[in-house]
Amino acid sequence: MKRAYLIDRDSVGGGMEYIRRQMAAHPQDESRVFFSCRGECAARKMNAWGADVIHANHLRALAQLFRNPFSRPNGKVIFTVHGIHLRKYDFLPRSFSNRLRRALRLSLERWLYRRCDELIALTETDAADIQRLYGPALPVVVEPNSVRAVELRQPDVALRYAPDEFAFVCIARFDFQKGQDILLQAIARGQDRLRARGRRTLLIGGGQMLDSMMRFAEASGISDLVEFAGEIPDAGVYMLCGEKLVAPSRWEGMPYLLLEAVARGRSVIASDCPGNRDVLKDYASARLFKVEDAEGLAALMEEGA
Repeated sequence: MKRAYLIDRDSVGGGMEYIRRQMAAHPQDESRVFFSCRGECAARKMNAWGADVIHANHLRALAQLFRNPFSRPNGKVIFTVHGIHLRKYDFLPRSFSNRLRRALRLSLERWLYRRCDELIALTETDAADIQRLYGPALPVVVEPNSVRAVELRQPDVALRYAPDEFAFVCIARFDFQKGQDILLQAIARGQDRLRARGRRTLLIGGGQMLDSMMRFAEASGISDLVEFAGEIPDAGVYMLCGEKLVAPSRWEGMPYLLLEAVARGRSVIASDCPGNRDVLKDYASARLFKVEDAEGLAALMEEGA
């Protein structure tokens, strides 16, 4: 069987880890990854290669696959929904422009999803919301990601930081979804107690909000309490450098990093958002706080400080 994995960018994070695992699960297939947002029509490329299954993983890749409304690829089309990004508009001002953008995105996604042969949701929460938002008749299956302790990467080189050198570590691209702004607000609220006990936070990741978050830390007087490490490949092992992993996201799909934290037995502080709660609902070493509640997060970070 010829199986193509369609993406729009080769980025770090749980999405690409999911794709790597999908490819490893089908070693008998003649598997390939296509970067599809530019150049030749993806549907034409899939047909020329003779793909039996086309597994798309990013919305732009799916849109490129179906950019011609009068034709479609010959193979079966599967799309994995890596979190419902329409949730972003729940956190933005309800202005006319935001309502219009939401309506346009909803219409586009609904049209694309109805052209797929199968939709994969990573959690029961997302599966229910996909059918609520996009149509109850959509062919949605739930395939939760998972991590076993024996599969975890071990550091193959010396880490930049010592085990448990920091009280907290946050690993994510700097993006509105990931909520590093909420984490920094929490640190600013509790900075006196955190500073008195030397409770510092390591932040790993790059992205469009990194510079603004660094400026916020400087303006808030908490630069001594945070370490911006930038983007580090395979950064999951760096959770060993913090006593607790902090995940302040506004929403998630199936956060691979939390799956890894559970498999490693690490303590976690996380927002009670879709995705996070699905992973951590039965995990004894997790504490959850209300989404966007910097005060609640500060209280959890100050426990024992």
